[in-house]
Amino acid sequence: QSTTLTLYSSLGLPSDGSDVTLADIQRCYEIGRVVGDGNFAVVRECRRRGDGQSFALKVIERSKLIGREHMMQNELSLLGSLRHGRIVRLFAHHHTHTHSYLVMELVSGGDLFEAISERGKFSEAEAGLMVSDMSDALHYIHSKSIVHRDLKPENLLIERVAGNICRLKLGDFGLAMVVTEPVFTICGTPTYVAPEILFETGYGVAVDVWALGVILYILLCGFPPFRSRDRDQEELFQLIKEGQLHFLSPYWDPISEGEKNKNIIYAWEWLVLFPSIADSKGLKIFSNQNKKRTKKKFYNHTLKHLIPTHCNTIHIVLQVRTL
Repeated sequence: QSTTLTLYSSLGLPSDGSDVTLADIQRCYEIGRVVGDGNFAVVRECRRRGDGQSFALKVIERSKLIGREHMMQNELSLLGSLRHGRIVRLFAHHHTHTHSYLVMELVSGGDLFEAISERGKFSEAEAGLMVSDMSDALHYIHSKSIVHRDLKPENLLIERVAGNICRLKLGDFGLAMVVTEPVFTICGTPTYVAPEILFETGYGVAVDVWALGVILYILLCGFPPFRSRDRDQEELFQLIKEGQLHFLSPYWDPISEGEKNKNIIYAWEWLVLFPSIADSKGLKIFSNQNKKRTKKKFYNHTLKHLIPTHCNTIHIVLQVRTL
């Protein structure tokens, strides 16, 4: 909060949430090209006039948020309180009568959805590193009892480092919430939605873990584990509930069996299959019989591909056990 207030002060903009004008915004920032867009917002690159520092400026048209105002409030309150290297940083927010402007960390590598569309799939080493990044981010927010609820490639921004290696940062906290008891609201993106959401028996932070498994599957073969040929949503939801995975040839032929990483499978199953033990240790895991059966099928097959040999397996196992 102090960092945000300092930034406000340096820009000469109010720090109490009161409205400013577009002219005030333009006086403080040089607003540049579009680097992303969505249903409710456009993201532009911008430069702070005072020192030339670059940011991402998320411009939200308020009229498009009527009835969904809570989504922006979630992003402001939750994302503004988070400080983690794998989570996009929110530095400040300004509001005119018609728009809201969120000053955020600039991550210039595009999003993971675009990368998957361009490349099709990734190697095990690349996928393992990206999933490790998201495991770090999820461990951090889950330790604060925050569930993201919309983990998908479009919300994962790419940071390109030396050697053109892709690292990920988690963004878009519009559907995130603090969870202290089972949640029953149905939300999320169909392809990545967890079965316990569809069963409407109550869910918690573990739905993010399910979505991460779906993303891992896509990274390795280029398409999702559950899909309807006719793009029928009800059929898709039924497939997710059943949790029957298929590893089609030739797409999965090059993927290793991961025998050395079975301990990761067991660590994850420990939480999924024995929720009463997890709960007794204060872990935020809400479960039911359908979830246990479905996740056993899913993780038995996918988590053995989670960590490439160059990653620290013990570190990841400890993270998984504390989700």
